[in-house]
Amino acid sequence: MKNVICLLLILSTAICSAQSINEQEQMQQQRETQNIVIGVMVAIVTISAIVTVIFCSKAHRQEMAERAKFQGCLGKSKSDIYNIYGPPNSIVDDAQGQGGTILEYRIVNGGGNRKMFYLNKDNIVTAVKDDSR
Repeated sequence: MKNVICLLLILSTAICSAQSINEQEQMQQQRETQNIVIGVMVAIVTISAIVTVIFCSKAHRQEMAERAKFQGCLGKSKSDIYNIYGPPNSIVDDAQGQGGTILEYRIVNGGGNRKMFYLNKDNIVTAVKDDSR
């Protein structure tokens, strides 16, 4: 009988140990899964931030290049402006009474900008204005 009781105690202890090891393995797997999920989330946020910076930087460079192109029109002739921007949407008298005109371009880019080139009587650009509406 003692042998049976000892055997039952040994089996009971082995079962409890096996359950404890199984629970520890499950907890370890849960921790590993959580670490993987956290790693994936960090990677997604990092990639999103990098993509945002790249697109914003590209848009900023394009805007700066367009601004430089626009400002570079000072001193150019009317035909130069036509070669760069094409025909204007409208041409109006500058109302100064000295034969000057204004070339007006309506730029459709979501913001509704107007680019205006002020020409003197010799058709040379003396001023530019980017009128954001």
